[in-house]
Amino acid sequence: MCFPRKPSLGRYSATKADWCRCYRQARIAAGSGLAPDPKSSGIAWKAQLIVAFERRGHDPLAYPLQCRLNAHRIINEIRAEEISLEHVKD
Repeated sequence: MCFPRKPSLGRYSATKADWCRCYRQARIAAGSGLAPDPKSSGIAWKAQLIVAFERRGHDPLAYPLQCRLNAHRIINEIRAEEISLEHVKD
């Protein structure tokens, strides 16, 4: 592991507002190229680890809702076309 292990990651029973604030700060830090700070504690540390190492290559929360809806619509169209092609083969 590239950062020192903490004996405890702290409490996770925080409010949704606290989680959103920590994720936002973690996304901003990751966007600036900063690595997770092992001096952080609790949900701030967990959010940094999730954003830095467990998320896909892009952050879906960084894209506007309309873009995500358009992407979802295109995916559904492709799936529907694949399903209809499977029925034609049968």
